[in-house]
Amino acid sequence: MSASPKRKSGWTIIFIAIFFISPLKAIAAKEPIMRVLIGNENKARFRADSVENIFVQGISSDHRRIKSLNLVYKNNKVKYSINNNLNTWFELPDDFNLIIKNGDRRGIWFKNRRYAGELRVSLNNQQLNIINHLKLEKYLKSVVGSEMPKEFPLAALQAQAIAARTYALKLLDKNKLFDLHSTQASQVYLGLESETEKINRAVRSTNSLALFYQNNLIDAVFHSSSGGRTENSGQVWKYQLPYLKSVIDYDQNSKKYKWINKFTSAELKGLFSDLGRVNSIQIIKKSNTGRVLKIRLYGTNGNKYVSGKYFRKKLQLLSTKFEIDLKFNQINIDSKLNSDNKIVEDFSLQSLPPIPKDYFLLVKGYGAGHGVGMSQWGAKSMAERGLSFREILKHYYTGVKIKTY
Repeated sequence: MSASPKRKSGWTIIFIAIFFISPLKAIAAKEPIMRVLIGNENKARFRADSVENIFVQGISSDHRRIKSLNLVYKNNKVKYSINNNLNTWFELPDDFNLIIKNGDRRGIWFKNRRYAGELRVSLNNQQLNIINHLKLEKYLKSVVGSEMPKEFPLAALQAQAIAARTYALKLLDKNKLFDLHSTQASQVYLGLESETEKINRAVRSTNSLALFYQNNLIDAVFHSSSGGRTENSGQVWKYQLPYLKSVIDYDQNSKKYKWINKFTSAELKGLFSDLGRVNSIQIIKKSNTGRVLKIRLYGTNGNKYVSGKYFRKKLQLLSTKFEIDLKFNQINIDSKLNSDNKIVEDFSLQSLPPIPKDYFLLVKGYGAGHGVGMSQWGAKSMAERGLSFREILKHYYTGVKIKTY
């Protein structure tokens, strides 16, 4: 049976309402909430900014609207005090889950930073886990300003925003407790203090854009400076990804493009105490881009092989792209720091002479970070030459598409 003209008109109105209103709601609800671990503590303090209150869900109803909250985990119990009254403490149940929030755009203070959204506190592995829950785009306004210098050109900041958004989306809901660390273990996130109008513009102008390879979100890793050429992912991590290939970098103006570190025999002995006194160090394998993959260490107590990544971490070097040389004394070192003579390692496995006690190990390196994916200083240089964020991203991530997620 066909519908009457009135019914048709009514259904048309309903259809139009669903078609035009529902998609708007879907878009508004699309933005995910990120869970960022900002603290893992034995004690914590939260407070409102200025005269505003914070609202705490999970404590006594008499204490919910307060100025500040102190938490302490001690003797297998968590206790709290309010409004800086440290003479009166209240005990929380073992399975507590606090939600701290307010309506103030200045956020909530934790330690020396302010955070938007809400803070959730629970006990995990005998530590107070403080997790910031906030919308993705608000999170990115802090990450971009925390990861990249705020004075960089807009196109570089836009490229950083898209890379950081992709990185965050890739990790969304992969962990039961939280999505991301607030440190370099994920992406650096420093709360509201990292926002500026230029940073916010970079995030707003790239809203919802992310990086895809064959319709899948990529691992949008990035680093400070590669030292002239980025690295293949397979040389740094387990897998070679098709979009993380080595490309020319334009980071020559980076403050960390070239660097030099010096280590005395005594310092080396402390760093590799299992070897006794370190007699000599030999690089025996490098990647095609010049990053150290394997090193042989000679000591009075024996010899051992270590990876370039291990050696970098142990000596706290900026990258694994380095050369090594021995210099006799301080005068000799200082006189050769600006030398253009290239140090050439002998990769053959041969006996090496011991390092006399008054020698220095000179480490001459290039770049900062793992060297895979987008180079932030390279992005800056490309932006200064007039290239767009799309051109920057497609240079550093091979074969990707930039589209809404």
